[in-house]
Amino acid sequence: MIKTTYKIIIITLIILHVLRCSAGGFKDEILKLSRIDLLPQFQEEVITKQISSYDTTGGNDDGFSGRFSVLRKENGNSVVAELKGPGVIQRIWTPTPSNDTIQFFFGGEKTPRIELKFIDLFSGEKYPFLRPVVGNEVGGYYCYLPIPYQNSCKIVYKGTRMQFFQIQFRELKGGQTVSSFPKNLSKDEDEALTSVINVWKKSGEEINVLSPSLLDNIKATTKSVVVKPGEIKSIFNTTTGGRVVGIEITPQLLLNSEFKDLIFRARWDNESVPAINCPLTDFFGYSFGKPSMQSMLVGVKNGTHYCYLPMPFDKKAIIELEFIKNTLNESTEIPVNVTVYYIETKRAINEGKFYAEWRREINPEMGKPYLILNKTGHGHYIGTALQVQGLNSGMTLFFEGDDVCKMDGEMRFHGTGSEDAFNGGWYAIPDCWDQAFSLPVHGCLAYSIPLARTGAYRFFFSDKISFERNINMTIEHGPEGNKIPVDYTSVAYYYCDRPPVSNNLPTMELLKKINSPKLQEYWLALLPIKALSSGATISNEDCKDSQSGKKYEVFKLVAPSNGFAKFELEVPSNSEYKLYMSYFKGPDCGQIEINQRQIPIRRIDGYADENTFIERELIGLLNIKEGTNTITVMLKDKSAKNIFLMHRLYLEKK
Repeated sequence: MIKTTYKIIIITLIILHVLRCSAGGFKDEILKLSRIDLLPQFQEEVITKQISSYDTTGGNDDGFSGRFSVLRKENGNSVVAELKGPGVIQRIWTPTPSNDTIQFFFGGEKTPRIELKFIDLFSGEKYPFLRPVVGNEVGGYYCYLPIPYQNSCKIVYKGTRMQFFQIQFRELKGGQTVSSFPKNLSKDEDEALTSVINVWKKSGEEINVLSPSLLDNIKATTKSVVVKPGEIKSIFNTTTGGRVVGIEITPQLLLNSEFKDLIFRARWDNESVPAINCPLTDFFGYSFGKPSMQSMLVGVKNGTHYCYLPMPFDKKAIIELEFIKNTLNESTEIPVNVTVYYIETKRAINEGKFYAEWRREINPEMGKPYLILNKTGHGHYIGTALQVQGLNSGMTLFFEGDDVCKMDGEMRFHGTGSEDAFNGGWYAIPDCWDQAFSLPVHGCLAYSIPLARTGAYRFFFSDKISFERNINMTIEHGPEGNKIPVDYTSVAYYYCDRPPVSNNLPTMELLKKINSPKLQEYWLALLPIKALSSGATISNEDCKDSQSGKKYEVFKLVAPSNGFAKFELEVPSNSEYKLYMSYFKGPDCGQIEINQRQIPIRRIDGYADENTFIERELIGLLNIKEGTNTITVMLKDKSAKNIFLMHRLYLEKK
């Protein structure tokens, strides 16, 4: 018996060695972009890293000047990266692509095997860099087409200035080999790419669309439960080893936006610490009380909260919902329909179990970054969902902060800005990071300057971040030194070979609604214009105060008498608000009237002999209800003085 067991161990070790020495062909690398079933699998003998244009001095010049975007100059061109093989580039990101040429040289070859315009890594117009595996949205350009290299890969940029970029790759160790990016794709590789594109295009579809290979073995259990305040209801319970491959939860009424009181919990194999212990709304990607995320793996679509992350276990699994009792829900009950998909394939020796850690920190310590995850063990990180609320009004400067990830005691990831970490770019810029938008593996959950808030998610699919002993992931709040007060809420999704030491139920204080600052600040140049009268024009200009000499950006409205501009003001809730305005008086400015719909709030004489800045003048009191959160600025002067120079609007809740 002992000899037989010894032989089995030896054979297993030989098989594992053979598997490690062959990283698979290019076809297999492509298919990893849609192989959801491989997510629990450890990446053995692998080191995942990222190089980027981050400011190594600790400042915020993460690509603006290009100073930190180049390794060296060579024949007048910029060497951006020089990677030693074997390895695989898994993600390339930038918010500043150009029409200049980028080249990839493999194994010391004199001729680049990949040569195209930088923009065409992401445009989808150059085969095999096809959408949606490459693309752009929320201000960032991304490429997930794998680029393997056997011995080395040198990336050369032939433009005047390389700016922001991130390149994520994995180094293969332990004798693993891989062939360099092919000069031409084979029929099998092309078919693999086509299949991945089809899956990505169906992001957020049902489990049978995303994982057709599981259909022969998949089982489903469906039930309806009613959860009352103070109750815990089981939605899945088995004492047979296997894996959950899909969870669909459909509450039959809207969940509470004032309190995160419905808890989503899971335990594997009698572990004392829950694997998941998270407000259901945050796990499934809500943003400030409303559904937002619709990724390929987790999200909410048509009221159904779906998760298709594989969750393997050895002997036992329990999934349940807890409805925490509080003063807001004493007379409420939630009917819920649930479907859990599972297969009876037990966890393999080379797989981790799934865990999720929820955290919220109101006003993190100044000088220290916000902690997303700090864990010991062997595993890989596969996703982040983040909600960010600034505690001060105005621009979302806290999102200048960089993400940093340390694995096994070494810093291997350093980002270039918070939205960059989620494949985005350029917050507050129209058609960039300016509103919620979901893509297969990343997206913006929300964005509002006056409410000083945003949110984001990103899943690490083929680019999961491996660690052998430990992982520490943080993100800064502010461009330098973590100096901006914030309220951060995050969910970290990961696989590991052991449960966390703790994963406690959030405290009642942290389950409360995320509140906006009392004062909302509206940058007029970025406000939605609901209406503009005939003959009226608007423009952004700089205007100097004659007394202080200070320049201010102003929103210049030019219109005939009774011409107007109507603005929409996003507010955190219906209430009474004091309206303030900062503006200029000047020799070309005349009479204006501020209205809430058809109700006049105040008339202002904008005339002055010199340009004079008026800061935060009280205009009046607004009673804002749904549908009445608009302000109309109307020019009333019938003379040639038909200009008004606005700087900011402010609302202060009474």
